[in-house]
Amino acid sequence: MGIPRLRGLLEPYFQPSTLGCNNQECKDHNASSKLVVIDGPGLAYVIYYRLLAWKSPHLNAIDAQPTYEEICVAVLVFLEVLTSCGLKIEHIYFDGFLPTAKRPVRISRLEGYLKQMLVFHANHKDFRRANHQDDSVVDTFRNLFDLSRQVPPKFRGLPAVPFLVPAVLDSLADSNYAAITQVVPGEADSYCAAAARALGGIVLTSDSDLLVHDLGPAGAVVFFDHLELVQYGEEHYQISARIAQSSQIAQGLDLKDCCRFAFELKEDSSAGIQELQRRSKSNLQTDRARDFEYFREEHGEVSVDDATRLSSPVELLDPRISEMILQCDERSDGSLHMYMPFLIEDPTRSSAWNISVGLRTIAYSIMAHYGGLPQQQQSILEHSRRDTRIVSVEIHFTDSTSLLRNVELLNTQLEVLWKRYPSFSTAIIWQIFGMIEVFSWHLGSGRSFPSHRIAVKAIWGNKDAFISWQDIQLSAQLHAALYSVRMLKQVLNYISSHYERGSDTISLPLLQRLKNFPLLRDLFPGNDSTTVVVSDASVGSIFDFIRNSARRQANTELDDEGAGGSSLPSNSDHIVSVNETTPRGTIPSKHKKLKRQSKNSIANGPSSKGPPKQTNNIYGMLSDN
Repeated sequence: MGIPRLRGLLEPYFQPSTLGCNNQECKDHNASSKLVVIDGPGLAYVIYYRLLAWKSPHLNAIDAQPTYEEICVAVLVFLEVLTSCGLKIEHIYFDGFLPTAKRPVRISRLEGYLKQMLVFHANHKDFRRANHQDDSVVDTFRNLFDLSRQVPPKFRGLPAVPFLVPAVLDSLADSNYAAITQVVPGEADSYCAAAARALGGIVLTSDSDLLVHDLGPAGAVVFFDHLELVQYGEEHYQISARIAQSSQIAQGLDLKDCCRFAFELKEDSSAGIQELQRRSKSNLQTDRARDFEYFREEHGEVSVDDATRLSSPVELLDPRISEMILQCDERSDGSLHMYMPFLIEDPTRSSAWNISVGLRTIAYSIMAHYGGLPQQQQSILEHSRRDTRIVSVEIHFTDSTSLLRNVELLNTQLEVLWKRYPSFSTAIIWQIFGMIEVFSWHLGSGRSFPSHRIAVKAIWGNKDAFISWQDIQLSAQLHAALYSVRMLKQVLNYISSHYERGSDTISLPLLQRLKNFPLLRDLFPGNDSTTVVVSDASVGSIFDFIRNSARRQANTELDDEGAGGSSLPSNSDHIVSVNETTPRGTIPSKHKKLKRQSKNSIANGPSSKGPPKQTNNIYGMLSDN
């Protein structure tokens, strides 16, 4: 996450260098020292903002956001350019687990996104569409390395798209880079540093923390925004950069390494370089010595072999799913946490994550029952937006009988959906499923259904002259519902691959149904994309089906007698409390107990791992006034 000012203070010690060129006769093309390790999240974000910088200034901020398809293509193009210049990419690492100490930072980041979204919402009533075609990204190959273009101010008001890193993982897993891409059981920077130290290679990153790590005598760091593509001749180009070699920087500072220097800067961000050098050579008092040791441990060595721990024979796990799995193995404080991606939505309305809590509860409960959790572990805390705050919502796991019943019900409903629309693409069928989840939540929370027109745009693409906040909110709800399905699929994949203890009974039939769940770039094609052309009559019939399915779902009683109908699972859940996330340095607020009862929970019934028989209505509980 970086130490403020560290990179700026050390940049005078960076050395300009040519990393490689695409001319095979060039001496830099096959340089054996140009082994590269890539910080995966850094790669995803730098590509996103490079694409955003080249978007047409005629677009509004919503339409300007790069699509997942654009991002995935650009990532692969970027990597191909590196390899064409003779660089050998050894590893691409993604965070799979962040330490407990980072929780305040993660909450602070979510709160920052929320403030950003609130300001953006206040400044935009709606969004006028451009009258002409988007002329952006006319030459992706060169734009990705062009440092002269900045993101236009009008595009800076929004956070990045919510599923950026999972989409990039999808792309890499479906490419020639799958074998070298790993989600590691820790922070990616530590594994990048370990690999660079072992290989004597270069780490490509945006994280200044890499300057603190021990990279060995030959290891070095190159920041993404220091990479430049230099053209020479008609067909040839080379990649140049400024290299930060930590051993040489330390030597230039007359220090053993850069760790103490970075620690002193973190303690006093206003100190100058000479004062930091002086402090780095002084003896530490006992209390500060303990703090420094903790800081050094944070940036200490890891074993690259540990990176294989999360390898899945089926697919790469999203970072949040891998983190949940590792928390199940290493619960330091007795609680499990899930930090939901920050959605692009109307911040004055109910959070779109309220949709499909029931589906996520199935995923969490499967992990609890079949993933080796102790019996006393009863719940997980989801951190997301509620009103204008970031809160933690405690979700209880269900008992095994109710869990099996709900899985069977979900599997049946997916079978009905596929039989009804055999000629539709899998992406459209899943979007219809997601829209049923959305409509069911609206009905269950006492709201009217979204209008036919807005719902059509959410699935088949928005060609209107304006985008409204209603359009944005419904799209976010649909995305939340479908990402919840992705979470369920990944949990089932992991459980079926790593555990036996009866997991086949619950996982295999549903996994068979989920195997065709699309990649994110296919599932969310973009705001103005038309995925499929259907007649008005067919659209009307589809939305009659969606509305009727939502009514059945909201009215279904999931008891032993009534669970076998044709209704999709409802979105009620075992929510015991909603707590405002406590800012660092303040006294925690008391838990706010919510006791509204529901008879139609997807995840209810008496539970040996959950609360008493009286359950809670998530619709009344999570919806805004």
